[in-house]
Amino acid sequence: MMSQFALPGTNKRYGNPTSLKPRNGRLLIPLMATVGLGFGAYNYYIEAKSRRERSLLEEQERLARNQQLMDAYGDKNSLHDVQHALDTYNVQ
Repeated sequence: MMSQFALPGTNKRYGNPTSLKPRNGRLLIPLMATVGLGFGAYNYYIEAKSRRERSLLEEQERLARNQQLMDAYGDKNSLHDVQHALDTYNVQ
């Protein structure tokens, strides 16, 4: 209730704290979207890097296994080489 002695304009509020809420709310959504996109991009990068490393490891294992088979089977120019290759194949 206003006093009869109050001067005009003295009940005016300065720096309304409620005026900050809409501005912060407007900034919060794009900020959270940016953080979310950054997090998603980082996770995708880490997963792609992990897949690439697994792929390289599997390729190295495959090449080593192929080299082992080539060494085990030999040239197969003689009966002894063929017998050794069959023995090696049966062990696996």
